[in-house]
Amino acid sequence: MLKLLLLAIVVWLLFTILKRYRHNVDQPTQPRPHPEDMVQCAHCQVHLPRSESIQDGALHYCSEAHQQQHQS
Repeated sequence: MLKLLLLAIVVWLLFTILKRYRHNVDQPTQPRPHPEDMVQCAHCQVHLPRSESIQDGALHYCSEAHQQQHQS
């Protein structure tokens, strides 16, 4: 009787593990977002994402203060 109970527990554990594995395999992988271009501040040389920079012609700045300091 004890062997039958242990066998039932082992079968249940295997079934549960395989069910979770199959669920994880069936899910489509999330596409990674494309990395954003990095630019360098013309004043302090810090790198930052293009969307966060202040562009003045071909130059990029990390803040308005650096833009003003570099132009003076």
